[in-house]
Amino acid sequence: MKKNNQFLVATAALGFLLASCGTGVKKTPGGIEYIVHKSGSGAQLKLGDTALVNVTQRINDSLLGDSRKMVGAAIPVLVAKPQNKYDLMEGIALLHEGDSATFIIPWDSLPAQERPPFGKKGDKLKITFAVENKYSAGAQKEKDEKLIKEYLDKNKINATKNAEGVYVAVTQEGTGSTPNPGDTVYVHYTGKLTSGKVFDSSQDSTLRPGMPLEPIKFPIGRGFVIKGWDAGLSGLKKGSKATLVIPSVLAYGLQGSPPVIPGNSILVFDVQLVDIKAGAPAPAQFATPGK
Repeated sequence: MKKNNQFLVATAALGFLLASCGTGVKKTPGGIEYIVHKSGSGAQLKLGDTALVNVTQRINDSLLGDSRKMVGAAIPVLVAKPQNKYDLMEGIALLHEGDSATFIIPWDSLPAQERPPFGKKGDKLKITFAVENKYSAGAQKEKDEKLIKEYLDKNKINATKNAEGVYVAVTQEGTGSTPNPGDTVYVHYTGKLTSGKVFDSSQDSTLRPGMPLEPIKFPIGRGFVIKGWDAGLSGLKKGSKATLVIPSVLAYGLQGSPPVIPGNSILVFDVQLVDIKAGAPAPAQFATPGK
């Protein structure tokens, strides 16, 4: 399955918002007014953290957007240094895991090029961040392992974990050798979430309207597909059929592939390695003198 790089965290994070409610208006050091709706018990966010945040936006009392509805999950926000007076990074850095707060920005106080076109002088943007938690690759890996084992047990799949971390269950053994890096592989596949929801298939016209139902082809081991595909298919022989259960860190990771694949999703692929065509070997790597 090919990579999808269309998900832009910064755009999503600053494009949504929720109504402010409650009392007790405070100000950030830079002067942004905000109201805390809920105080969490988790650690405070700091520079370099990736926070998983639900974001909503209003202009005055009119709802503009809600990330829960548009993305279906909390969106990742990298906590960075604020770049200007009304940079909301300053507000995010004040929050803890579990906090929910609304930040209020006068529409006409923003630089002209940053003002939403649907506002006017006197309007206020009200942006609410609800912090679920901080992302940890190590913690996510442990969570994936637990969920994968539960999935395999529930569905009675006898899979073996390979060196890269992909669980492979061969249902039909092929013949011949396995593909080498750079070989072009031809693969039929059906991809689904662990919930059973199918999100793509090379053999289902309802999922690929107007497109030919033929195997996908790509040079293996060259980064043209998600890491879990390269890792899982490289151990199969021509003609093999198998189920690949791929941890989120070897799939689309934290960002997912909206709208069909939420962030941190474990993916399950039923694959058939239809053919292998020899490719050019990788270019030789020469050491740089003096290193």
